[in-house]
Amino acid sequence: MKRILLLLSAAALFSCNQSSRQEEAKDSLKEDAAKLKEDLKSAAGNAGDYLDEQKKQATEAINERIKQIDQTADELKKEGTEKSKTALKELEELKVEMNKKMKDIKSSSADAWDSTRKATDELMRKSDKEWTEFKQNFKDLFKKD
Repeated sequence: MKRILLLLSAAALFSCNQSSRQEEAKDSLKEDAAKLKEDLKSAAGNAGDYLDEQKKQATEAINERIKQIDQTADELKKEGTEKSKTALKELEELKVEMNKKMKDIKSSSADAWDSTRKATDELMRKSDKEWTEFKQNFKDLFKKD
């Protein structure tokens, strides 16, 4: 018991006798830690803004394609021919795929964004190709295109 009391007294005495350089070093460390914390907050904010902008661009591109699909589908519904019904079915399948990707984009975390963005880019290239093929296959239905 005496040893413990002696050790505690020595520790208390030692801690009270810190030099001014140690205090300055502690203050400097605290300032550096505060600056680092602010820098990390700023970097995280910038990364979050960048991710939001990337998601917004991807969403706008998909929304534009869905808008084209909807406009074309409205025109095809007016036709009522067997060929227009087939074309309409293909458009609906593409729209379903585009809507699914839209949900993926909205729920994508920062960690998964790279893979989501890559999949979105692939889908957009695929939809561009399918859109062109669709117009070629059903060009008689789109005399004004």
